[in-house]
Amino acid sequence: MKIAIKVRNVSKTIGKKKVLDNISFDIYENEIVGLVGKNGSGKSTLFKIMTGFYDIDEGEVYYYDINLKKEYEKALSLISTLVEDNNAYKNFGDKKNLELFKTMFKGVDEQSIEEIVNIVEMEKLLGKKFKTYSLGMEERLQIANTLINKPKILILDDPLNNVDKTKCKKLLKDIKNLKNTTVLLSSNSLSEIEGICNKIIFLNDGKIENIKIKENSNKKNVTFEVDDFSRARLLMNDYCINENLEVYETDEKISEINKELMLNNINVYRIYDSENTIEKEFLNIANKKRY
Repeated sequence: MKIAIKVRNVSKTIGKKKVLDNISFDIYENEIVGLVGKNGSGKSTLFKIMTGFYDIDEGEVYYYDINLKKEYEKALSLISTLVEDNNAYKNFGDKKNLELFKTMFKGVDEQSIEEIVNIVEMEKLLGKKFKTYSLGMEERLQIANTLINKPKILILDDPLNNVDKTKCKKLLKDIKNLKNTTVLLSSNSLSEIEGICNKIIFLNDGKIENIKIKENSNKKNVTFEVDDFSRARLLMNDYCINENLEVYETDEKISEINKELMLNNINVYRIYDSENTIEKEFLNIANKKRY
């Protein structure tokens, strides 16, 4: 499977504060990945770096192996994003906005506009001026604009912030049903996005605390308890999904890891199923402070 998004050792300092500290992760083609964390964790800063609004102090971002710093326009041509500032023209109505926006892209026709209008449930709002919109209506129009060119990669920074719960469910369902699109979206609330994501990345005070994978497969989360944590962590580095000795692998691979540890004279006391739910993990991280 191809890697659609590759983030490597990204750091960013704003003023005297290190907002992002050595961030690295991969997102595979057609995955839906959630980035979660409390306010101030660095989510929006990371998204602004990934979409070219901020320069990268350290590290690299790649879209399908295209380096964002070295081939800026080519990399950004692969993505569509929901940015903080409105990209809609405030004196136009919503459909007029979509029609104007489509001129920036090739292959976008009237049918595509109607499909997007249906996805964000804006049929009843057609013809109204943008300046009369509620925050939720503005949000929905911006989401529509990100979908209009059927992007390969969709990056949404807290897209559900001002959308009511009923329409949240509809939008999430439609995001999940997007074809041939890799999605990275952020939220302050895990419960909003957990159901549609293949993977959850937990961000806390500018660092990745954990990555939880949700897949229907024969893999499972287990944690190793050993007598020499430091050496075991080095040997298991390619398999651990967090700072502990927790892995997400098949029974066969777990057995291989166990044998490798024993061959290196590391006693394995037990291998147990990881009990923390994703929700508990999120709450633990959200309440954790770095010193």
